[in-house]
Amino acid sequence: MRSKIYLFGLILGFVLIAGCVTDVTPVNDAGLLESGERVAILVTEQQQIDDALVNGPVLIKAGADWCPPCRQLDPVIDELARDYEGRATVMYIDTELTPGLGARFNVYSIPDTTVIVDIEDGDYLFMRYDGATELDRNKARVIGYMEKGTFETILDHAIEYREEVSGD
Repeated sequence: MRSKIYLFGLILGFVLIAGCVTDVTPVNDAGLLESGERVAILVTEQQQIDDALVNGPVLIKAGADWCPPCRQLDPVIDELARDYEGRATVMYIDTELTPGLGARFNVYSIPDTTVIVDIEDGDYLFMRYDGATELDRNKARVIGYMEKGTFETILDHAIEYREEVSGD
């Protein structure tokens, strides 16, 4: 009887953890470059974001080192930083280092990524995936791991929006 209970428990355990497998390839060293340096800019103060907005849209990823999906997203974010250099700024918030900044953006689940296109009447203007702008970040945020193409679409819309607004 004990062996049947043990076997049942073992089978139940396998069934429960079967859904915990991810199709995302894990990354080494939390997505750091070979040199150990990140390409994306670490944000520690909101003023950094405001300063970067002068030059164009800003993509911000909020996450933490202990979060596996955040670490999986880091190489994507760093690649975007390289690809969009000069057209957009790519930054990240470590919610463990600067919890107040995470709270400022109402981060409740990580990774949490968003693109800010401008400041309108003192509030950030965010870009949605469909190319519409939004003052409500909740309607423009991307929660969890996403492929690079998702962020490219949003950034391309944001760059296009800035060009239209500036008349270039």
